[in-house]
Amino acid sequence: MSHLVLAFDTASDSVAIALGLREGLDVELLATCDFPARRAANLRLLDSVAQLLRDNGRAVNELSEVVVGHGPGSFTGVRIGVASAKGLAHGLGVPLYGVSTLDAVAWRLADRDTLVGVVADAMRSEVYPVLFRVEPGHVERLGPDRVMRPEYAAAEFAEISEPILLTGDGLGKYSSLFTDALPNHSTIAEEPLWTPSGAGLIAAYQAALSSGGLGDGDPALVLPVYTRMSDAEENEQRRIRDGAL
Repeated sequence: MSHLVLAFDTASDSVAIALGLREGLDVELLATCDFPARRAANLRLLDSVAQLLRDNGRAVNELSEVVVGHGPGSFTGVRIGVASAKGLAHGLGVPLYGVSTLDAVAWRLADRDTLVGVVADAMRSEVYPVLFRVEPGHVERLGPDRVMRPEYAAAEFAEISEPILLTGDGLGKYSSLFTDALPNHSTIAEEPLWTPSGAGLIAAYQAALSSGGLGDGDPALVLPVYTRMSDAEENEQRRIRDGAL
């Protein structure tokens, strides 16, 4: 039985959308729609999903599964994506699965044979750094999601002796910091590859499907990945702490 899959990610300044057709553990990429949408994902996401479905002769009620990039990334962007995915999945009565936004970036480089360092922008002068072992058709995550200052991430990467291919939208601010720390064994991927794509999302979804790491599809269990408290949460913690003094 075939399952029509909708995948999307709004955790960065770009929106990534894809349609896939799943047969067992195999997922065929049918179509993608990727575009920059700085601070506009909430205005463009659902209309773009509807247009992609129409362009491919599909209707929303044909969807069997929804996949969302659940971060880490922009707090607002992650919330938009996850909330939209939950609404669609609940409304259609279909499973919802979450995949890492950073994994979707790494899968864009799955035609390479190298160590990949994804450096995503975490704002507040911080980044989300993760290393991946990439071989043609295979991506292996080597560490958990973390948030840290870029100079500390660069120092960690500098301790690795083999070449590292750097990617991620954090390089828009910090590329020179990383190349200075790794002067002899780093290269930077082309800028269009720094953010998730629809194809990367489908690839990350298929990899998680094959490894059994997707969960049971309950929309209530798919949560945003922030790696730290939001500004509002930190302000509330500070208010409580100051009130106790």
